[in-house]
Amino acid sequence: MKIMYNLIEKFLEHIKVEKNLSLNTICAYRNDLLKFKDFIENKNLDLNRLEQEDITSFILFLKKKNYSSTSIVRILSGVRNFLKFLLAKGYIENKEISIETPKIEKKLPEVLSKEEIDRILNIDKISRNHIRNLAILELFYGSGVRVSELCNLKINEINFEEGFVKIKGKGQRERIAILNQKTMELLKEYLKSRKNYVCEYLFLNNQGKKLSRQSVWKIVKKYAKFSGIEKNITPHTFRHTFATHLLSEGLDLRIVQELLGHKSIATTEIYTHLERKKVKEIYKKFHPRA
Repeated sequence: MKIMYNLIEKFLEHIKVEKNLSLNTICAYRNDLLKFKDFIENKNLDLNRLEQEDITSFILFLKKKNYSSTSIVRILSGVRNFLKFLLAKGYIENKEISIETPKIEKKLPEVLSKEEIDRILNIDKISRNHIRNLAILELFYGSGVRVSELCNLKINEINFEEGFVKIKGKGQRERIAILNQKTMELLKEYLKSRKNYVCEYLFLNNQGKKLSRQSVWKIVKKYAKFSGIEKNITPHTFRHTFATHLLSEGLDLRIVQELLGHKSIATTEIYTHLERKKVKEIYKKFHPRA
């Protein structure tokens, strides 16, 4: 159904301009909406005649495909916005359909203990790019940057004098990430040892090109494995750990929100749940009646 594909592209163009979204976010929207398109086409449904039970069937279809609750909520959110757009622009006239967001159980993110962080960041040389890799890991833990933000960092965005780096986050929102002393030392050492490649990006592969997200994931997995840590560690684990450790030391939630680049403080509040969980565990361990 080429018509529906074209409508999806019109919607994507609209949100790209309206919300100033990144290419990765637009691609994620497209992938989610194409799942909805395939469902509509396979069931031979008409957008103008969609009923509530059709949405229920779509949810069941996603569950059968083993999508997680979080993914289903995300997909439904995209479909809801897509249908709102079609209605507002007069492409459809179906005003009856509404999409309820199913409740999902919030899973608390995995975090590393301070001892585990020390084990990873003090590991002996296990790669010819050891200094670069340590600089990456220190930057993750020291500033809470996302993997995409790290890969897109440019040399001219680092201010060694003031000890910070400019980060372009989601929706092209800019923020300042603080660089601690150890991170700056490693970055300086890495830049001295880096071959004189003509590339503006900070972290490069052996061919002198920008390091990919997949390569960074492999680095994190490798260093976690050699540190003897069995947790499922990803680059995002360092971001969770960064926030959790700052809050456990008493830093204000609003400041953590700013450091993480969260648009809403509600997103940052998940880390207060982590602290509550830790308090409960300590209580159960030491209280005689627990």
